[in-house]
Amino acid sequence: MSRLAEVNPYQAYLRDLFHSDDADLSRLQAEAEAEGLPKISIGPEQGKFLQLLVQLTGTRKALEIGVLGGYSGAWIARALPEGGKLIGLELEQKHSDFACMQWKRMGLADRIEVRVGPALDSLPGLAGEAPFDLIFIDADKGNYPAYLDYAVRYSRPGTVILGDNVHMGGSVVDPERQDSEWVQGMRSFARMLSKDERLMSTVVPYSDGLAMAVVK
Repeated sequence: MSRLAEVNPYQAYLRDLFHSDDADLSRLQAEAEAEGLPKISIGPEQGKFLQLLVQLTGTRKALEIGVLGGYSGAWIARALPEGGKLIGLELEQKHSDFACMQWKRMGLADRIEVRVGPALDSLPGLAGEAPFDLIFIDADKGNYPAYLDYAVRYSRPGTVILGDNVHMGGSVVDPERQDSEWVQGMRSFARMLSKDERLMSTVVPYSDGLAMAVVK
């Protein structure tokens, strides 16, 4: 279950109309909670947004840094066209196994490949897969600047790059949290997005802040 399950009445209204999880996604979240996976997945609003972006951009090849239980990957993979592919990078074997089981049950296994281990170890080996059409970063925040470097390197004009948790529950602007490696990593990531002349960037105010850039 996502930690974003608690919503206000207006958000609940929008979820009922536009963003409700279907039975497969609800089961994935429930089983992830039962397995003790961290409650840090994106919410259905962001999932639907990712799905729309895949369709709007005609994405055929996507990269996700941080798979967790496979919830966000399911949203992305469902929107891929015939022959489309999602490569996911995941640190924990347990999370990868769980996600792959869920994707197989959903009929998505043939569209997704997971590489297990530290993402910074896996990323150099993806040069031959590039360029990607959409890249979603949702992993350890301290390494977001390095992930962004790879994302831009593995992009083409028109590639969409996204990074979750820019707000970090308010920590990113909390004077008492500025010594955190993750806060400094996120602040550096945001600064890079805003200053890089190769990118046109903004932050979409979904829940914990979703950074979005398009490669020029």
